Amino acid sequence: MKNIQYFGKYDTNFDREFLIEGYLYCPIDNEEISVEEFKQLIKTKKDKKKNIAGTIFMHNPYAYPKGYDKLKKLADQEFDFDQGFCEIEVEREMTLFKNAINGYDGQLIEVRYLFNLNIENIDRDELFIAFNGDLDRLHTNQLTQFDKTMNYIDVYSDFSVNGKFIFFAWGNRFTNRTSFVNIRNYAFEIFNKCVQTQKKIAYVYRASQKEEFARENIQFLHPIQMGRFKANMPEALKQAFITNPPLPAVFIDQ
Repeated sequence: MKNIQYFGKYDTNFDREFLIEGYLYCPIDNEEISVEEFKQLIKTKKDKKKNIAGTIFMHNPYAYPKGYDKLKKLADQEFDFDQGFCEIEVEREMTLFKNAINGYDGQLIEVRYLFNLNIENIDRDELFIAFNGDLDRLHTNQLTQFDKTMNYIDVYSDFSVNGKFIFFAWGNRFTNRTSFVNIRNYAFEIFNKCVQTQKKIAYVYRASQKEEFARENIQFLHPIQMGRFKANMPEALKQAFITNPPLPAVFIDQ
């Protein structure tokens, strides 16, 4: 098991906290690097092009810096949001990625989210209603409930994705909520923009629903939202990342 490290940058606005950038570092010979050494890997566009192997897209983060209590808000723990990048605990879904990712020694994998709000229980209608309303106003001068730049991706203004592959793992939280049309359209825009880059596209899909269904409905499985067949997810992720770049892999749910 490699000692993958997670680095990220947090920001806050109106008492809400966001993880606005994140990167996994795949070590050489299990070494650890410092935050300063990490920052050198993304210092310039040339550095990013050289050192970022690919990008993982997920739904939203719930991750805390090392040494901080995830049951409390960072602001209540005197966290310095102006410090820039810090090292983040590798937990939850990142542990599964850690065990699956192989062949990227000395490189970074960027982690991006549909929504950057750093919260555990995001699966609530009131939040989806707020996101759906915000997305209707995202490209206007109207105010949004959540900060436009901190929480959302602007797919129409200089949208780019780093690395040679894009691995989608944002689950089906919003695809099962058919009333939230703006959220679905937002995710479709991101997916279509990524396909247009002609980078390698990968994900894990349910055997019972087939790959074509997954793409048509942008249902790409999240590592830890698998119900009674969750024990099969580690193997599915390993199969996806057994090649470099990764390829679509099937999750056995039958």
